[in-house]
Amino acid sequence: MLYNKRTWKRKRAIILRRDKYLCRNCKRYGRKVGATTVHHMIPLSVDSSLAMCSNNLLSLCNKCHEKMHDRTGDELTALGAWWAERVKV
Repeated sequence: MLYNKRTWKRKRAIILRRDKYLCRNCKRYGRKVGATTVHHMIPLSVDSSLAMCSNNLLSLCNKCHEKMHDRTGDELTALGAWWAERVKV
């Protein structure tokens, strides 16, 4: 699994630092909320080649991360799709 590997842990730390440990979705609304998760905007199930691409990674708080996925079907929500449209790879 990708999330247990050292390379992912390093990449995750780099992305959190890049985003100043703040949730980028909350930041859109002027809120400063700490980020604890790094989200793949284009899911690995869609394109696994983007797993380590910095432009596909987004720092989020847990609350916002849950808003990105419809957990019943493992599909992106409208908000998740909105962020996925902004990926420049």
